[in-house]
Amino acid sequence: MIKLVSDTINNNDIDQLIDWLKTYPRLTKGELTPQLEDKWSNWLGVKHSIFCNSGSSANLLMLWALIEAGRITRDSKVVVPSVAWATDLAPVIQLGMTPILCDSNLEDLSVDLNHLETIFKETKPDVLLLVSVLGLVPDMNCITHLCLKYNVILLEDTCESMGSEFQDKHLGTFGLMSSFSTYFGHHISTIEGGFVSTNDKELYEILKSI
Repeated sequence: MIKLVSDTINNNDIDQLIDWLKTYPRLTKGELTPQLEDKWSNWLGVKHSIFCNSGSSANLLMLWALIEAGRITRDSKVVVPSVAWATDLAPVIQLGMTPILCDSNLEDLSVDLNHLETIFKETKPDVLLLVSVLGLVPDMNCITHLCLKYNVILLEDTCESMGSEFQDKHLGTFGLMSSFSTYFGHHISTIEGGFVSTNDKELYEILKSI
């Protein structure tokens, strides 16, 4: 049997958690949270990161922050790959925007570039929520070029591709914002949790607020 994941938290980790709890610490948004955010940002290579309760919520927060910043509206169109998660499609619908599904290619299971450009030409969306699945790496040169050419905001769902790189640059550093998951079954785990990362100071402040 090939297991999807092995435990990323061992007994030593649990013992350390128990010892930490015995110090009666602040249990949420305490001093460890900004330390973790800073370490994550430094490793990824971005200026700002916000820790949240899940990668799913991170996707919602990215779109919500764009609305709050006035960069998109609830009438905006958002492209979502057909190979994605419910938590990529759901926030688009939840916030009242229009989702447009893009075909996926058979090489890296990301967006089909020909279909993506057709969508950009014909529907003029505001956002592409790119999903990198199973650690696979999309053609980021082509994707970023198309987003620039058609004035589409690129967001990256990198929850399954933490540490994957395109031309020596981490996935999650190509878009305006990126989401990550630290769920129990992912590369590193806080049991439940996630990040939104960005170089945009305004969006960072909005993310911190919401």
